[in-house]
Amino acid sequence: MTWLLSTNKSSGTKLIRRFCLYLILLIPLLHCSPTVYTPPTTLGKQDYPRTIEYEQSVEDIWVKLTDYISQSSFGLDSLDAENYYAELRFVSKQFHKFLDGGVLDEGGFNGYEGDLLELILPTDDFKSTLTCSIRIQLSRENLSSTTLSYIVTYETVYTKRKRKVLSEYKLDSQNPIYISTEDSAMNYTIAPSYLLEKQLFQTFSNFQ
Repeated sequence: MTWLLSTNKSSGTKLIRRFCLYLILLIPLLHCSPTVYTPPTTLGKQDYPRTIEYEQSVEDIWVKLTDYISQSSFGLDSLDAENYYAELRFVSKQFHKFLDGGVLDEGGFNGYEGDLLELILPTDDFKSTLTCSIRIQLSRENLSSTTLSYIVTYETVYTKRKRKVLSEYKLDSQNPIYISTEDSAMNYTIAPSYLLEKQLFQTFSNFQ
């Protein structure tokens, strides 16, 4: 009986040792899983023009544009009737509506996995703002022909409670922003979702 107990105890000790060895080998593998980043799906997929041509005078298009501005919910930063230029602005908390940051998977046991934009969204301890600016320019081609061009700029600011800026990113309809890591091993990208640009294009096209 003593021999049997000793044998069972020995077997149990071997199992525990094997289990511990398994954990020793597994944990480094979990922590060393490579980081995988999938860029935004909208990157390079801007499939609409940023200029619109009209067979109307610049004065007529300017009237339609200012009527639209007066009825919109955008804030007005600048309105230059002499040069047919307008700049609109609004602040939004809907980061995912207007931006696309791709998906990050850091791997490992405690690595982050999810939308890159989640890392710059507001929390209880941090504040985050997204400011969208729309610049619109009318150009006279001739007495009865006008070109409207526009571009949207996006600016995100991530701060601590005491207004210490932790990160600040600025991009526009033509130029996404590329963010390098400290060791430059991987670059991340924030690009427009192009939802706002498409809405503006549809609106401006109705000036025809």
